Amino acid sequence: MYLRYAATAVLVLISFSIRSRYSEPLGPFPFLLFFPAIIVSAIVFNQGSGYVATALSGGLSAYFFIPPIGSLAINDPSQFLGWCLYVLIGVAITVIIEAQHKAYRELAYAHAKLSQSLKETAASEADKANLLREMSHRVLNNMQTVISLLHLQARVSDPNTRDNLLSAAERVGVMGKVQNRLVRSEGVTTTDAHDFISELCNDLQMALIGQRPIQLNVYAESHQVPINQVVSVGLIINELVINALKYAFPDNRPGHVTVEFTRLNDKFRLCVSDDGIGVAPVREPSGVAHSSTGLGQRIVKAFVAQLDGRLEVALGSPGTTCTVHFPAPKLNLA
Repeated sequence: MYLRYAATAVLVLISFSIRSRYSEPLGPFPFLLFFPAIIVSAIVFNQGSGYVATALSGGLSAYFFIPPIGSLAINDPSQFLGWCLYVLIGVAITVIIEAQHKAYRELAYAHAKLSQSLKETAASEADKANLLREMSHRVLNNMQTVISLLHLQARVSDPNTRDNLLSAAERVGVMGKVQNRLVRSEGVTTTDAHDFISELCNDLQMALIGQRPIQLNVYAESHQVPINQVVSVGLIINELVINALKYAFPDNRPGHVTVEFTRLNDKFRLCVSDDGIGVAPVREPSGVAHSSTGLGQRIVKAFVAQLDGRLEVALGSPGTTCTVHFPAPKLNLA
């Protein structure tokens, strides 16, 4: 503290020396050259240095430059008023600069606190992301374990039970595929319909068609679909494709199964069709024809309802076409 006051005194003495050297031309302005010393002291040294510069320069100007010279007494009222104004201005300059210094220190402290808080938040978010990633991997591993157990049980079961177990494994597999996509794309809430449906149908073709003379065709447009809708879409496709492969092509009959996914205005359209033998319609009380009344059909209806959609089943000879229309949500992808 004393060092800064000593430096302030040096600045005032330098100003005093310059003022003394040019006392004749600066006679009417005894305080002029002391203002830079006050400003520099307040800015550079702070902590009251401006007040010290004001007091020292006020005393030196009164003693050496204001009559009577050699005395601190100021007899001329106008000179005394000028000296008082100088002191007030010096104090005001110091107050303003000190306030700016204080504001800067508070701002720097707030910035440091904010930076620390942001670092802590980032660390917390990273921990949460790691926990979520670990949990997602465990869920995915558990799903794979369930699928493996269902397949093992199916091997030692009678044909009807085996079909049911394999269907259950396929349903878990669809949810596992969505979970896997979530693990690979952290924080993503939508997925590309073309990629998802193509991967799903490839898996179905390898798992269910094998050497059968059936071709599975996929025509899916590329649209971003929310994850919650993707699960429903995947399970609907799974059920409808399995249903077609089960009933549309008996006796190793060749044929085609086609999966289409398109968008028209604010609606998505999912269509699964085949050119198989067709199925005799079963009438419900509502009068709507359906190709099946089993578990798969109930699952399809349930997920269509989750999508807030509409299911249409067209029974032909040959072939069956199932079409689902459901709203396309408005996504903010910015």
